[in-house]
Amino acid sequence: MRQIFLFVSVVTLMLGTMSCYGQTNKKENAQAIKTLNINVYYFHFTHRCSTCLAVEENARKAVEELYPGEVKAGTYTFTSINLDEAKFKELADKLGVGGQTLLVVRGEKKIDITSEGFMNANDLDKIKAEIKSTIEKILL
Repeated sequence: MRQIFLFVSVVTLMLGTMSCYGQTNKKENAQAIKTLNINVYYFHFTHRCSTCLAVEENARKAVEELYPGEVKAGTYTFTSINLDEAKFKELADKLGVGGQTLLVVRGEKKIDITSEGFMNANDLDKIKAEIKSTIEKILL
């Protein structure tokens, strides 16, 4: 009888510990998801036309003007990446980028807004609206 009581006590204690451990991980995972950074990448080559330069300039301005606090804190970034530089090959491969691309990334999620960026290259307000709506989508 005593052995049965001891066995039940040990099993109960183990289950209680596992249950608490699982809850802690869920809370930690939820917190990690909430704190994932937003990265706006503009991939390009060394030789660029005026439209390519305008996409970069206005996308950068859009991120900085829409999210100044997040940019200052480092949770939202804009990064211009030259695909001709070997040091960026791994990142480009990871994100599936092989050419000029405007991409919003959060963790494993990514949304390509290259077409919208180039259509509105010289219109800061339209690029801001596109980046804002894309970031709202990627946060869901």
